[in-house]
Amino acid sequence: MFQLVVIVALVTGLCQLIKLYVPSKIMPAISLAIGIAAGFTFISGTIQEHVFNGLAIGLAASGLFDISKMPTKK
Repeated sequence: MFQLVVIVALVTGLCQLIKLYVPSKIMPAISLAIGIAAGFTFISGTIQEHVFNGLAIGLAASGLFDISKMPTKK
């Protein structure tokens, strides 16, 4: 479980670096793609488990930043 938390944090940081160079509109898709790649790279299991965990990682990485922006936005 702790491994997934670290992977989500790394994907979030990587997406924030990429966000400096690409439009913000396509960042959720990039986050999902990086999450799926991380799922295949760092998670062991079947192909379905790789894809499911990768989607979860990508969604958590993109949603984590959006949730942290909400309290500061007024």
